[in-house]
Amino acid sequence: MRKLLLLLPALLLVGCTATDRESSSATSPAASTRSSSTISPTTSAKATGASCRETASGPKTLSYTKRSGVEPNLTSLDVYMPPGCGPAPVLIWVHGGGWRRGDKSNGIKQKVAWAESLGAALVSVNYRLTTPDSGVQWPDHGQDLAAAVAWIQQNGAAEGLDPSRLTLIGHSAGAHLVAIVATDPALLTTAGADPSMVSCVVALDFSFDLARAPADKMIADAFGTDPEVIASASPNVQIERNGAPSARFLIATRGGRSRVADAQAFVDLVNTSGGSAELVDATPYTHNQVSTQLGAADDTLVTPAVSAFVQACN
Repeated sequence: MRKLLLLLPALLLVGCTATDRESSSATSPAASTRSSSTISPTTSAKATGASCRETASGPKTLSYTKRSGVEPNLTSLDVYMPPGCGPAPVLIWVHGGGWRRGDKSNGIKQKVAWAESLGAALVSVNYRLTTPDSGVQWPDHGQDLAAAVAWIQQNGAAEGLDPSRLTLIGHSAGAHLVAIVATDPALLTTAGADPSMVSCVVALDFSFDLARAPADKMIADAFGTDPEVIASASPNVQIERNGAPSARFLIATRGGRSRVADAQAFVDLVNTSGGSAELVDATPYTHNQVSTQLGAADDTLVTPAVSAFVQACN
């Protein structure tokens, strides 16, 4: 399988310097030699309505919705801001864990540093989990992610985010969630979000046809056994019903020939329906490594392709 290697320009971010903050810049030696193309924090703040950040910050934990009887952490998100001036493009990270475990903080440090290197904010999202005593079942997980996207679109600007530059990234069950909210517009619109504002989707190693996934307890617990419910939760079925998604897709997968072929079939479906999708073959990585290697300095399979894709989207 041909690896995707994109050579695209790096995302430029104008930072804030100590000299930029001097009130007497006309007499400052550093200010007198500063390039005229540099945007001062004062100018940038007036132009964008956002203050400058000298250093990265976060996490700032916020509630994106409240649900009766649900532990607040499960409907919260963490915002990590990069240094710089003005609103930052947004990478929404959705963790995996079989819809039954995991947390927005798991393995996040490396991904935060990676997002910062792109000049982007990372927003890591929790959602309700299917546990034995939770009563949580599809579409609860998808409704939560949709509510988080709606919150970012409606409130993100006040936190220094740019909701018009929004990319969804998820691994495993999280890959399913980012794919389904981008292919089933009703999830987002019902939550009060605008599907057209989701620019791009990065789905890391998941089967997009739940009906063809192994019939195991994990699927039955999270989605039940009704074939129509399972079909409706499948991103490929939603494309067949709704047509091409407005968001561009990057799919990364690995493993045996049939698994890679399934991912290629989804990419082909998006493209033949009139959308845009690309495939990265991350073999010989394991399922977990497709996530844990994202942002790693020595990764040559996933990070370069995802970085180029995100920069092109934003």
